[in-house]
Amino acid sequence: MANPKEVERINGVFPYTIPEAKDPGLLTAEVDEKKGVVVDWKIDYARLKVERKSYPIYRSGWYKNEYFTDAYSNVSSGSSSSQSIGGYSSSTQGNSFGIGGSMARFGLNGDYLYIVDSENFHVFDVTESVKPVLVNKKEAGEDIETMFVHDDHFFLGTMSGMLVYSLADPKNPEQIHSYTHVRSCDPVVVQSHVAYVTLRGGNECGRTVSRLDILELREDYKNSILLYSYSMREPYGLGIDDEILFVCDGKDGLLVYDASDLKSIGNRKIAQFGNINAFDVIPFSDYLFMIGKDGFYQYDYSDLMDIRQVSHIPVQE
Repeated sequence: MANPKEVERINGVFPYTIPEAKDPGLLTAEVDEKKGVVVDWKIDYARLKVERKSYPIYRSGWYKNEYFTDAYSNVSSGSSSSQSIGGYSSSTQGNSFGIGGSMARFGLNGDYLYIVDSENFHVFDVTESVKPVLVNKKEAGEDIETMFVHDDHFFLGTMSGMLVYSLADPKNPEQIHSYTHVRSCDPVVVQSHVAYVTLRGGNECGRTVSRLDILELREDYKNSILLYSYSMREPYGLGIDDEILFVCDGKDGLLVYDASDLKSIGNRKIAQFGNINAFDVIPFSDYLFMIGKDGFYQYDYSDLMDIRQVSHIPVQE
């Protein structure tokens, strides 16, 4: 597509969201939402009488932060925002498909677009793609971070586990299973009846556990058991393509594993690209699309013994 353009915009699906303050102990100045999106803070000192208000904070997921009090406060704002990419999912329903990811908050399945915030999911009918229609909004829990669509189901990664919803009735998804783990940040991707879940601790998500969990999904996704766990440094997004698993392990970079034998994935590392701070990936048709701290990368993995970087688009904070 040589000249993409916006054809429709639906406001208010996601809440207005702000970045985390550099020092969580400092109060934050009043936000004027009409001026744009806050991307950073600067320290200033003033005595202001302001309204107490809450905004979600963007980092790994959505978090509530209480604002504004009658005191010496600090920090003011800028504008603009960003989004990540992750694994791969496709739909067998109709002609539509979606390439979404482990850190994504939306996914396509047939003629429906599913979007999740920290507590609710929204269902849009996109039969007429230039005029999406909201057909349902439903509470799904709390601390929801990610959505992955697979095989007429979607999987929600939360800070305390994984929720599985059936799309048998695409307008009214129904929860059919939940899996609980220690509190941590939690993206998930699924292939066949195996779920790959990264848990990242030592941060705002809770405990110090950082690992990769492998789950077997049973009874048409209505049950699951933990098969294996592998220690990681600080795993973020991940993607699976057939028997090749890609894991973004933060400062340890991009890790590539042979996943043909689930019980020995940790000992079957194919490659590691450690010169990047990796965040999320999409593997698709022998090409890997990755976002890191310093920009977007593309890799050719058609030859697993010679995985090559083919492009890099730098992005500065």
